Amino acid sequence: MRGIQPTDANLLRAGRSAIVAGTLMEEQKNFFNLYNHGFIRVAVAVPESRVADPAFNGARTVELMEKAQRESAVLALFPELGLSGYSCEDLFHQQALLNASIESLQSVLRASEKLNLISVVGMPLQVDHLLFNCAVVLCRGRILGIVPKTYLPN
Repeated sequence: MRGIQPTDANLLRAGRSAIVAGTLMEEQKNFFNLYNHGFIRVAVAVPESRVADPAFNGARTVELMEKAQRESAVLALFPELGLSGYSCEDLFHQQALLNASIESLQSVLRASEKLNLISVVGMPLQVDHLLFNCAVVLCRGRILGIVPKTYLPN
């Protein structure tokens, strides 16, 4: 075997420098990763919506959930009553709207199965003949919780 030649030593030094520079760049990249410091990226999403059209509203919600994941968000927050449309007024007491809102939630849940994202969507929910304005927390096709609005404006 031959000994290390001067040109080989230069290559070794250059290689070592590249490794050190690569490690420093990786450490710097890790430093600027907000998840390494206990922070998360939260998306506040306002989809296009139509009053009393939960299927349309659910589809727009899914589009923004997918976008939030592409942009590395961990949590996506959607508007109050976003699946049904906010200004439905008397329609909130119609069983057709309540059923359509649940169907929309089911389609959002199915779409969330493939997303690594926690989402909070708003919808009306009837429980024991009482109507609630709820936030539904979901992730990976599962409902994690349902929170009814407690401070109503009127």
